[in-house]
Amino acid sequence: MSRRGHLLAAILVAAASVLAACGDTCREYSAYSCAQLEKATYNAYFYYPGNTGEEYLGTANGLSRCGSMAHAFASSKNLSRSDGWSYVCCLKTATSNCAEKHR
Repeated sequence: MSRRGHLLAAILVAAASVLAACGDTCREYSAYSCAQLEKATYNAYFYYPGNTGEEYLGTANGLSRCGSMAHAFASSKNLSRSDGWSYVCCLKTATSNCAEKHR
């Protein structure tokens, strides 16, 4: 192989490595892709500060909608993020009401 051919091969290997590193980041912690998670249905749960209680907020279509439900609920209770409340979005599947927990 010529010097030019070796250089081209090295560039192609480097490009392939970069593209492989740009994979779906959600797959690092989930069985589903980011696109699948955003389109999925979730059960939304709100946790009061200090884990003093849990409240089921209902179902949400999409992970961002689930988070919005929790933030709106906290706001309706005059709670700011610094008050220590939290939430969980439970991924609904055909076989589970909470296959994975997300935020």
